[in-house]
Amino acid sequence: MKHRSQLLSIYQSFIRIFRSDSGGEYLSAAFRQLLSSECTLPQFSCPGAHPQNGVAERKHRHIIETAHTLLIASFVPSHFWAEAVPIAVYLINIQPSSRLQGKCPGEVLFGSSPCYDHHRVCWYFLTTLLEI
Repeated sequence: MKHRSQLLSIYQSFIRIFRSDSGGEYLSAAFRQLLSSECTLPQFSCPGAHPQNGVAERKHRHIIETAHTLLIASFVPSHFWAEAVPIAVYLINIQPSSRLQGKCPGEVLFGSSPCYDHHRVCWYFLTTLLEI
């Protein structure tokens, strides 16, 4: 979604359960009427209540810690932080998960298992930085 004004058209396309942080754009009468007409269960969290956003907070921390580990393990200066985060997300998405019965998120999403032949932390991270 590029603009908040696109919310109604995007929502009507595919969402059936809606969870939000109680932002103003989600509390309009038109949007609440749409939720009701589509039999969608709205779940609004209290603003600023971090315990209610626990899953997102833990995933964010996992990504940041993985990126930090990549920087340290590769002996790369910390100013490459912005390049380390997408690589961390990529590596997390190709790791098998017990929650997905041993499959990785990319495999579940795309239907084919990833190729690990070319992966080594230092080599992969440094060559990706050199391409920039």
